[in-house]
Order: sequence, then structure tokens, then C-alpha cells
Amino acid sequence: MSTRHCTCGAEADVRRGTRRTAEGHDEIVYFVVCPVCGQHGPAVPAAGKEEAQAIAEAIEAWNAMIAQMRPLEA
Repeated sequence: MSTRHCTCGAEADVRRGTRRTAEGHDEIVYFVVCPVCGQHGPAVPAAGKEEAQAIAEAIEAWNAMIAQMRPLEA
């Protein structure tokens, strides 16, 4: 699965990061971010998933977000 280009035209990258939950625990998340303009897609928690599945879900969320912003490029 490939990521769609950002709205600025740059090629986006998948990143791994951590975020703090409401309970105060750190969790690993995957998200897609544009290295040029900084736009980023929804964070996908990796808990209970294999790394490849979490990455695929992050790419899918990014592609859906970009498709919603540019519906004529489907």
C-alpha cells in the first residue's frame, strides 16, 4: 500500500511515536506526516496489533484524509 502525496505535493512518511493516554500511560502510535508542511494524519495505536497492520491502518487513514480533501483525484 502506498501513501498518497500530501496536499502540498510532497511525498509523506510513516512515523512511529508515543502519546500519553487519559489514564497516564504511554502508548505507541503510527501516523503519516508530511516532511515539508508538517501536515499529519490520524494516529493509529499499535496496541494489540502487529507493526505491519498498524502501519497499513495509518496509511489507509492518511489516504482517506487526503481523498476527502481532494475528492476529484480519486
